[in-house]
Amino acid sequence: MAVLLANQQITISANSSLSAEGNLQLLIVLFILSLLVALGFVGAGAWFVLPFAGLELLAFAYAFYYLSLRANDKQIVTVFEDKVIVETKGYKKEERMEFSRYWAQVHLRKQKNGLNGLFIGSHGKEVEFGRGFINEEQRVYIANELKLILK
Repeated sequence: MAVLLANQQITISANSSLSAEGNLQLLIVLFILSLLVALGFVGAGAWFVLPFAGLELLAFAYAFYYLSLRANDKQIVTVFEDKVIVETKGYKKEERMEFSRYWAQVHLRKQKNGLNGLFIGSHGKEVEFGRGFINEEQRVYIANELKLILK
């Protein structure tokens, strides 16, 4: 999770530990290792291992593909003089909500899973900020920062 606090803006994004090229290299290494192990079993007469190795490689490929789609997901809160804008950008999904700065409120609220959710809203509309990106400690920190910015 990356958090950027600058000029009344808070940006959080997914923590991508490997680049797209690094993910591809890791997938190739996994492919080679899995294929070598499967061929070892085929050589020992257990040919039925080969289809399962292929399924395993397909599952790895799909997982890396899914992670690459989600690598650029982020949420941005921008506070201007008179409004607060919360943007959510993800794969095939972009949302933008605007609130009056005067009426905007920041809440930490317990959810069914026992964790706090960070909500920004006013007049019955609200959006959850940081879900899936930040942990409990970071959520409390960002809530306090937002409350200070909105004063």
